[in-house]
Amino acid sequence: MPLEFWNSVLFVDDSKYNVFGSDGKQIVWRKPNSELEMKILTPSVKHGGGSQMVLGCMSAVGVGNLHFIEGMMDKYMYLDILKQNLKQSAEKMGILPHYKLYQDNDPCLTSFLGRLGRRGY
Repeated sequence: MPLEFWNSVLFVDDSKYNVFGSDGKQIVWRKPNSELEMKILTPSVKHGGGSQMVLGCMSAVGVGNLHFIEGMMDKYMYLDILKQNLKQSAEKMGILPHYKLYQDNDPCLTSFLGRLGRRGY
């Protein structure tokens, strides 16, 4: 695709950020009988320490607004966030009036938005 095409594409994605550490497994390499050495131990926080979900967008010419998500995001909340932020972000990046929305394939979101097509919102 030509450069002009990519300059008008908005990529949208959401991500979860943990306040402390990771949700996944942690692998530690250690020598036998050294499991209680202070340099080996990993500090922890009871009840996970919390996390924050965010949704943002970017294009070849810059980054858009970052939206902090409260609670569980469903397709209706996603659509509302897009209505609030996409046009404003596209304007901020100077790619209005014709921009194209590209997103990941999250089934929660694509079931509804797939009917909109892969065109500007």
